[in-house]
Formats: sequence, C-alpha cells, structure tokens
Amino acid sequence: MASNNPQSVTIKGRLSFPVWTHDEAVKRNLKSKYPKANADDVRPGFDLLVSDGQLGKLLDHLRNVFLPWCEEQGKKGEKSGLTAAQSKKIRKVIDEGDWEVEGVLGLIKAVNEKTAELAPESVASIKVNGYKGTDLVRKAVVKSTDQLKNDVDDVVIPPRGEIFPIEDTKLELYPGSYCAATLNLFAFVGANVGITATAGAVIFVEDRDRFGGGGAEIDEDDIFMDDDE
Repeated sequence: MASNNPQSVTIKGRLSFPVWTHDEAVKRNLKSKYPKANADDVRPGFDLLVSDGQLGKLLDHLRNVFLPWCEEQGKKGEKSGLTAAQSKKIRKVIDEGDWEVEGVLGLIKAVNEKTAELAPESVASIKVNGYKGTDLVRKAVVKSTDQLKNDVDDVVIPPRGEIFPIEDTKLELYPGSYCAATLNLFAFVGANVGITATAGAVIFVEDRDRFGGGGAEIDEDDIFMDDDE
C-alpha cells in the first residue's frame, strides 16, 4: 500500500558504496576533506543506481507530490519549505534530466563511469543517508524457507515473499545487489537549493552481478599443470 506521506517514496536499484554502521561512518569521516566536528552528526549511507523506470517513479513523485508540498510548507514557514522560485529551479533540473551536467543537489547525480560499465541499465545514482548516530537496518525479501538460516516449521512464505532481518537469512547485501529503500525526502536551501533523502533500512530484493567482482573463474587444469621450462 502506497504511503500518503508526500515526503515518502520507495525505490529500487543496484546497491553502491554502502556504509552500514555509524562506527564505520565515523572512521570514514576522519579521512574526509571536510570532516564533521561532532561524531554524533555522522551518518551511514549508500547509493542506489536506478533504471529509467525507477528514476521516473522518483521524478514523478518529486514533481507532482513533494515539490508542491514543499511550496505549501514554504508559505507556512515550515521545515522543508521552498518558495515557488526555488521549486521552479529544481523542476528545471528535473525536466532537463542531464545528470552529467547538473543533478539535483544532495539527491541525484550521474552514475560513475566505471560503475556504469557494471550496471549499464542504470541511468542515475540516488544518494541516501542513514540517520544520525545509528546503524542502517538491513533486511531481505525471502521467497522460500530455503533462504532462511534456520528451519521454521510454522513459517509460510507468501508468493510475493516476506521481509526478514538479513541476519536471519542466507542472503547477502553487497555492492551490485538489487535493493529497495523507502526514502524520507527533505528540501534545503543553502548556497544552492537541493533535496536530501534519508532511510532507516535497506532491503535486499534479488541477486545481481557483484560490483568489483572477484576476477576470472579459477582454471584448475592450468593450476595443476606442470610448467614448461
């Protein structure tokens, strides 16, 4: 059932650059060019590389639901409020759709050139932040009891699958896997106007080719063959 919250939209895509825990995020923050002074402000996060259909779903939500709501918030002087001119600026970027030249600040950017070779179906990268001071919750869509770590006699998996904590399954969240996340959107105005997305959980949906790979398959015949000298 779709959410009636204008700030909420669920999208799916290939997982990239995941930082799962707050501790890991803090360590990365120390190596950043512009580290946050307070560790409590540091967030885990990830990118979702989305296909044309999923990007269209997100853009439709931004254009027809989120930005009109932001304009109403702006009239009330509330958080995530935008003026009509600020909203128009984001709409222009959305309508042009040239992420290589100009993305939506804080949310949409072009897919990295090297990553694009591994995920040719992806047309944009969506940046998703976790919540301050917490770890991202990891879950998975289970399609059969064979995917559970422990045998559970009384569990019946419906045809569409059921969501379990990832640690209770044999499944794995890895760069390149196909995942889902429900985004909480927030508009901001700084040196420029933009949108950020936060999520508390990432959900494994299905296996795809792993980013980074492990090299070629092992050729056992060649390994055990005597070298010619």
